[in-house]
Amino acid sequence: VVARAFHSRARARRRASRGMASTVERVGRARAPVRKTILTRGDDDAMPLEIGCAVHAHFSLRDATTGETLRDTREDMEPIQFTLSARTGIGDEEGRMRGAGACVEALDACAMTMRVGERATFECGAELAYGKEGNFSFPAVGKDRAVVLDLEILGARGSAAAPEMRQRDMTYEQRVERVRAHRSNGNAAFARGRAREAVREYSMALTYLTEDFMMQLFDKYEVEAHEEFVAAHGNLAAAYLRLGAFEDAVTHVGYVLKVDENNAKAYYRRGKARAGLGQEDAAREDFLKAKKITEAAGLVDANVVKALREIDAAIRDRERATSAAFKGIFNTKTDGGDASSNADANVARQPPDGGGSFISRAVASLFGKSRREGP
Repeated sequence: VVARAFHSRARARRRASRGMASTVERVGRARAPVRKTILTRGDDDAMPLEIGCAVHAHFSLRDATTGETLRDTREDMEPIQFTLSARTGIGDEEGRMRGAGACVEALDACAMTMRVGERATFECGAELAYGKEGNFSFPAVGKDRAVVLDLEILGARGSAAAPEMRQRDMTYEQRVERVRAHRSNGNAAFARGRAREAVREYSMALTYLTEDFMMQLFDKYEVEAHEEFVAAHGNLAAAYLRLGAFEDAVTHVGYVLKVDENNAKAYYRRGKARAGLGQEDAAREDFLKAKKITEAAGLVDANVVKALREIDAAIRDRERATSAAFKGIFNTKTDGGDASSNADANVARQPPDGGGSFISRAVASLFGKSRREGP
C-alpha cells in the first residue's frame, strides 16, 4: 500500500512537472468553449495536426455526468488509427466507419488543437459527442450528455494531398511491415535514451495488431503475428521500466506471458518492475522463473543472476529491519539470554525464500523457547 501511494505521488509530480496547463478554447462546432487540460506537452519540433493526416492515438471517453467510462483504448491495449476530418457529428460518413467511441466529433475537433506527443483532457458538450438524443447501443449514453475526452497523440502520417493508407485496407504483409518499422523506430529512440518516444512507437505498432485482425490468422501467419505482438509488448515493458512506470511495465509483461508463458526476459522485466513497486518476494519469484528457463536452455543470464543477488540482499535487509522493530517491542530476557537478540540472529539466518509469513517466523523465534519450557 505504501509503495502504491509513493508511486501514485511520483506520477502526480511527473504530471505537475510537465505543466498540467489548463486553457479554454473554441473547438469544432461546440456551443461553448471547451476546457482543455494538458497532461503531457507535445514534442517541441512537432507541428499542429492537419486535416487529412492519419493519426495514431490512445483515448478514453467518459460520461461527464455519471463518470462512467464509455471506451478506453489503454485498457483494451489497442491504440486506434483514424483520418483527421472536418466532422459534422457521429452520423457523418467518417463516423459511421469508426468503432465505438471513436465516432464522436470531439475526437477530430480536439485533435486539431494538439501536436504529436501531447496528451490532454477535454470537457466537451453533447454536440461534440452523442448529441441531444444520446446513444442506446454500445456505448449507452444518456440524452444531452457532456463527455470528458482523454486524448494522446502517438503519431501522425500523411496529409490530404498525400493520404496514408487506412489500416483496414492493408494486406497482411503491409501490416507486419508497419509493425516492424515502428518497432525499429522505437528501438532507435530507446537506444538514444528517449524512452517516452519509444513508448509511442511501440504503441503505434500495436495499432496494426488488433484483436479482430489476429483472430483471422492461421498457420505461419498467426505464428509470425504473435511473435510481433509479444515483441511489441516486451519492448513497451522495457521502455516503461526505464521511465519508472512500473505498473505499466507489469501490465505489458502480462500480455507477453499470455502468449508465451516461458519467456525468460518477460519474467526478468516483471521482476524488476515488482522490485520497483516494493514487492520483493514476488520479484524474487519472477527472477527464479527466469533463471530456471534460461538454465533449462543451457544458458546463464548475468542480468538475472545479478538481480537475484540484489533482491536477496534487499529481502535480508528488510527482515533485519523488521527484526529490529520487534526487538524494541519484545525486549524480554530468558534463561538463554536476550530473546529478541536470538530472534534477530534466527531471522538473519533465514533464506529469503519469500514463502510464509515473516511475522509468524519472528513471533515463533521470540516465544518458541518459553513455549518449550511450559507444560
